[in-house]
Amino acid sequence: MTIFDKLEIQYNDINKEYLEIEFNARSKQWTRIEAQYRYKRELNDQAYFLFMFSRLEEKIKSETSKLIDRQKVSRASWKQKAVWNILSTQSSRDRLNFLNHLELLTEKGRADYELVARYYKERNSIAHGGDFMTEINMPTVISDFKRLYKVMKAR
Repeated sequence: MTIFDKLEIQYNDINKEYLEIEFNARSKQWTRIEAQYRYKRELNDQAYFLFMFSRLEEKIKSETSKLIDRQKVSRASWKQKAVWNILSTQSSRDRLNFLNHLELLTEKGRADYELVARYYKERNSIAHGGDFMTEINMPTVISDFKRLYKVMKAR
């Protein structure tokens, strides 16, 4: 069972409980309680989105480190190895922004790159005090994160 599987179970448990309370409040026309639990569900979505994105982000950075280390000692020409040697220092890796890490694993403009980049924008909005910029469906997000976690590999 992956961390995403565990988080999905926890997310669903909390979301289900909040949704039931919200639904019951709506059926009884308790608008204040309904709004309160709708807001709790929104915060729950944001919290689990950020937590799961952080796991995907760490995986991508870890895989790029593996790629850089492997390429540094490859049999490539000195010109090609020079780039990897420069990237191999910790300070160089730290200066790479997240999307640069992503580009080392998947081609910019392709579906997986664009999906992660879109989720990265959402992550930044939430992490800096905002809300989701577009409507997010957490079951879809969780499914995407699970798949992306598997396919983001240093090749």
